[in-house]
Amino acid sequence: MASFADLGLSKTTLDSLAHLGYQQPTPIQEQTIPLLLEGRDVIGQAQTGTGKTAAFGLPMVDYVDPSDPDVQAIVLTPTRELCIQVTQALRAYGEGHGLDVTAIFGGAPIREQASRLKAGSQIVVGTVGRVLDMINRHHLFLDQTRYVVLDEADEMLDLGFLEDVETILRRAPMGRQTALFSATVPPEIRRLADTFMHDPVEIKVRAATLTIDTVEQFFVEVADREKPEALVRVLRDERPRQAIVFARTKIGVDRLARRLGDAGVRVKALHGDMSQGQRDGVMIAFKSGRERLLVATDVAARGLDITGVSHVINYDIPNSPDIYVHRIGRTGRAGESGRAVTLITPKQRRELEAIERHAKTELEEWSADGAKQARPRREQRADRETRRPRHTKPHDREGAYVKLVVGAGRGDGLEPADVVGAVVDNTRLENADVRNVRVLERFSFVEVPESRAAEVAEKVSGKRVRGTELRVEVTSRR
Repeated sequence: MASFADLGLSKTTLDSLAHLGYQQPTPIQEQTIPLLLEGRDVIGQAQTGTGKTAAFGLPMVDYVDPSDPDVQAIVLTPTRELCIQVTQALRAYGEGHGLDVTAIFGGAPIREQASRLKAGSQIVVGTVGRVLDMINRHHLFLDQTRYVVLDEADEMLDLGFLEDVETILRRAPMGRQTALFSATVPPEIRRLADTFMHDPVEIKVRAATLTIDTVEQFFVEVADREKPEALVRVLRDERPRQAIVFARTKIGVDRLARRLGDAGVRVKALHGDMSQGQRDGVMIAFKSGRERLLVATDVAARGLDITGVSHVINYDIPNSPDIYVHRIGRTGRAGESGRAVTLITPKQRRELEAIERHAKTELEEWSADGAKQARPRREQRADRETRRPRHTKPHDREGAYVKLVVGAGRGDGLEPADVVGAVVDNTRLENADVRNVRVLERFSFVEVPESRAAEVAEKVSGKRVRGTELRVEVTSRR
């Protein structure tokens, strides 16, 4: 396997990578970086978690001239969350070069972003709508932009942004270098590439397969009020070299970090309400190994692409199996083994089983000495089935869930954690009662117990999140 030094990157960039704790390139980085350094156009078919941000970001920071204040490179992203993640990564990669990286996205003051652009910025990372808006307002000029990246192009297509992307590409010079990254390449994306890219090299990599061979996966069943003590016990017995502890909400992250601190466990918190400088500082300290434990929300931790994480601990079980896969995929990387421990309450057994089906694996019950329980989970489930009447349906035991629609979404700066927080903070529901959160561009979905749905709709409607007044309605039953 090649090292970063073998790929042709500058010494300044290599020094930044060493400081951040990057050890070896991922497959997409190894294949893409030399091509981009040669000036070739690239289509990278890759999913989240493959290291694509560094694949295009490292050549980018080597390409731009820090003495030139013009915008020389731009990254288009479909969402505010990805925009922030990419900006954080590029700032870390380009720190030694003295580069200025500006993020522009909706839900933030235009005047402040325009001021940063006017002051000079070599790299811009932005959501499609806000970039086009800034161009039309004559705050952003792409005349000297010769390095363009389209990140998660298929999601831009799903959100209806492709026409705006084409408009932006037409504003950049004809002789630009273009890199396009997408988990899938549907016909519309293929046509975009044929129109706006020059003889692109296609690279296709798969995310590392999540198997029990690389990540040992356990669960701890505990009452909700006993979860903090259980987490402390897990951390002390496991003694992780470096661990990320995931909580669902920003409030939950702060609360948990305080409780761990009170128990004598040193941790750093990471969530979206922290300032840009605070987040950058925490991420750099964690990547460099100066901090061992991090408590974070999913969105805030997206920029952490490192191989040194020995443990992932799900303090709150994820809202969806996909999020579980992304979370524990942060350990067991680059040929190293990892361990993942998920805390669940007794009524979250069904959600655990859904995760097992999705990840095609079985979680074993964690024990204090770190050993697996003797009996496989399938035998434990079989015992529960024999004790339960076979005609009983799952929702007869735990209560049915219904879907609510929230009249706000990504375009309003909303994140999944914001939806969960709005429900939990304004009702007596717990995090575990809020499921299957999906945030789209203009609206969001969330599932809550049917018996509480009307109450949630009434109590959350009218509340303001990120400056947007929420409107919540009950839709069809799950």
